[in-house]
Amino acid sequence: MVMELARSASAVSDALAQLTSEVARSVVLVRGSRGSAGSGVIWDQPGVVITNHHVVPGATAEVSIAGGRRLSARVIRRAPALDLAALAVEADGLGDLSAEVGSSDALRVGDLLVAVGNPMGERSAPSLGILASAPHDVLRLSITLRPGNSGGALANSRGEIVGIPHMVTGNGLALAVSTRTVRRFLSSRLDELESDDLLWI
Repeated sequence: MVMELARSASAVSDALAQLTSEVARSVVLVRGSRGSAGSGVIWDQPGVVITNHHVVPGATAEVSIAGGRRLSARVIRRAPALDLAALAVEADGLGDLSAEVGSSDALRVGDLLVAVGNPMGERSAPSLGILASAPHDVLRLSITLRPGNSGGALANSRGEIVGIPHMVTGNGLALAVSTRTVRRFLSSRLDELESDDLLWI
């Protein structure tokens, strides 16, 4: 019985390590032009990196991809009310590192989630947690995040990105922007994104 439990625990540990490695490929370190820093996700659109608005307060940024290569980026879209920004990076520079983006609407309360970001200068650090309430535009998480996780990846157990962490509320609780909202951010007119019904920060 003990050996069976040990093998099961080892299998779970191996799976989590593999999941973290896969998700980390599409997570970048973002340095804003005004000294800010955080994380970003190479999205499933050519040359696009998604991060938080508060990570890139200026018009330009620098992103460091897996392996440490640095690339120049510029902000092409932002919605402060959603705390989202889209960066344009030379698509060839990003290679085949885009994330697999999933549906946040398919999440269930209690689903296992992994956040991968660059907290406190530590590259591609994972945090494990669960979805704390029903999915909506904002995902409420039971997870411990630190400064630098902002703009990074929130992935489900299949390695699909389902959110972008953006706020730590304390006591092991955090908020993430759902992929449903990110999709709307990328496809809608910006004046639509500033309407009162979306001001949830």
